[in-house]
Amino acid sequence: MKYVYASRSGNVEKLVQTLELEALKLKDGTETVGEDFILLTYTDGRGEVPPVVASFLKSNGSRLKGVVVSGNMQRHADTFCGAGQIISEEYGVPVIAQVDGAGDIYDHRSIRAKLA
Repeated sequence: MKYVYASRSGNVEKLVQTLELEALKLKDGTETVGEDFILLTYTDGRGEVPPVVASFLKSNGSRLKGVVVSGNMQRHADTFCGAGQIISEEYGVPVIAQVDGAGDIYDHRSIRAKLA
């Protein structure tokens, strides 16, 4: 399985590194993948899908198999990880995990188990 991620503040990148995933980082959304993939992304604004992710999914969404999403519980509790729910509904895939920032050790264990 391929892993693809988007990170603006560094939290998702840190999560990818902590999980020791070999992953493609989205730079502008024009990237393409030729195999099934899991997406790791942040939530933009107040529960929105980041534009770079939306653009990427327009041409690659048919291969999406699940999403791991990061949010900020303290600042956006009412829309926490909203991007994951939107992506899940739009593409019919599961939200594998929702993490606050880069997640904690318990999040990391859970994600590893679900990805195994």
